Amino acid sequence: MENLAASVMEKYGTDLTLVGAEGTQTVRAFFWAVNSKSWQSMESEATLLGEIFRGQYAYMGPVAVAVQEGDTLQLGEKTYLFRRVELFYCGNQPLYRWGLCVEKGVNDTWGTQS
Repeated sequence: MENLAASVMEKYGTDLTLVGAEGTQTVRAFFWAVNSKSWQSMESEATLLGEIFRGQYAYMGPVAVAVQEGDTLQLGEKTYLFRRVELFYCGNQPLYRWGLCVEKGVNDTWGTQS
């Protein structure tokens, strides 16, 4: 099952640059804007490009690429900070690595106490 998920990412994913403890690497994965709370979905409006103003983004990448909280992702001119990373399992086997990101320098204080 992991091979199927990896082949879908390879075929339909986007090239992303990941920077972390393992160094810099390019990976094909999925990355999209999201809202994490249901009330935000009720009141947010998306731009023409689909970006939701709250500034949260989901990452879905291959299991073999070790991403950790605090690592960054680069896409175009923007850099995103991983705030949460987990493996998603199907049965007892990891299927893909999931993460929640915020734009660095814009929303990188998200989830912290002020």
